[in-house]
Amino acid sequence: MYLFRQQQQILFTFVLLIQASSAFWWSLSLPSFQIWSSTSTDQEPFCSSLTFLTVEQRYLCQTNPKIFTIISRSLRQAIDECQYQFRNQRWNCSIFNQSDVFGKLVLRKTPETAFIYALTSASVMHSIAKACAKGELTECGCDKSQPSSSSSSSSSVSGSASIRPRAMLQYQTSTMPSMSISLFPSTPTPQPMEGFEWGGCSDDLKFGRNISTSFIDTQESYVTRRRIVRMVNLHNNEAGRQAVERNVQLTCKCHGVSGSCTLRVCWRTLPDFRLIGSELRTKYASATQVRLNRRLSLLKPRKNSMKLFNTTDLIYIHESPSFCEKNLRLGSLGTQGRECNLTLNEPGSCSVLCCDRGYETIISTIEEDCECQFHWCCEVRCKRCIKRVEKHFCK
Repeated sequence: MYLFRQQQQILFTFVLLIQASSAFWWSLSLPSFQIWSSTSTDQEPFCSSLTFLTVEQRYLCQTNPKIFTIISRSLRQAIDECQYQFRNQRWNCSIFNQSDVFGKLVLRKTPETAFIYALTSASVMHSIAKACAKGELTECGCDKSQPSSSSSSSSSVSGSASIRPRAMLQYQTSTMPSMSISLFPSTPTPQPMEGFEWGGCSDDLKFGRNISTSFIDTQESYVTRRRIVRMVNLHNNEAGRQAVERNVQLTCKCHGVSGSCTLRVCWRTLPDFRLIGSELRTKYASATQVRLNRRLSLLKPRKNSMKLFNTTDLIYIHESPSFCEKNLRLGSLGTQGRECNLTLNEPGSCSVLCCDRGYETIISTIEEDCECQFHWCCEVRCKRCIKRVEKHFCK
């Protein structure tokens, strides 16, 4: 009991620190919130104290603590994936401190910010959809919808048309593509066959999309005053959700005597989040800088020579800083002290990470097992060897 009260005191102190800073909802990914989700017996006082959340977000915290916990967990997943995707880049999705998370970077709408918005939106949708199928939530379950061959084939045609590049884009939540459009974009839509039927437990993408939209998108009306910033954020949130829908996979299981597969039962599942993160990383590399046409209330490429974009692409307003030097105002921690390798002009190389400042080499020796052999019976004997290790760090 004493330990529980002490944890609560630490957590409430931490919440006060967050409120004193320019915190965003990404703060829910921090370890202190995991302590609350695993030990709290009365979430109402805690949820009410999260003033950096919107009224709707705090209401979800109070009325659906399980969903709120999964959202918190999904944000941790998004940060881990972000750091994996950019582990060899000058910007490595670094976390500043326990109150700012991504620092001032999110205040500038750079390609990195676009990636963060898309990835976190996708992670919430992915985690909720998977939790529904696993039975972790009482509000949802398996997706029982069964796409027909005619609707699937027609939707694949309309789907390809719906994502053609356009010179201008207006964000409208009411014109999102239907779920059937983006289920199987890169592989032929499975056709009904003899012994084939829909079954199993499909991940509930519709419920996952609804939670991601209602929890993330609604805050833009409260925290974002500039119309272009709000439109860009909403666009990138939706691009993340569409990346989840595009990667739905068809999983089948055979039934029959002696593995004869006289009956196949198939359902739709989401892949590991790493696949979605990799796709959004590719979208980041081809993101389009945009401006606002105020007369038409449309977003369009900043320059006519820039790549046209559609609802699946990432967009941004400001150019990225170099991330070479530490600049907290721009959200850059710099690359000084980062470990690098001696390959030439490749991700993670000293020539890329060190920004022409050079690097220093530290040589150390470690002792480890070597020349291990198995001796009957049953023992493994090893020698101890001294190994020389070189590590290089940016100046």
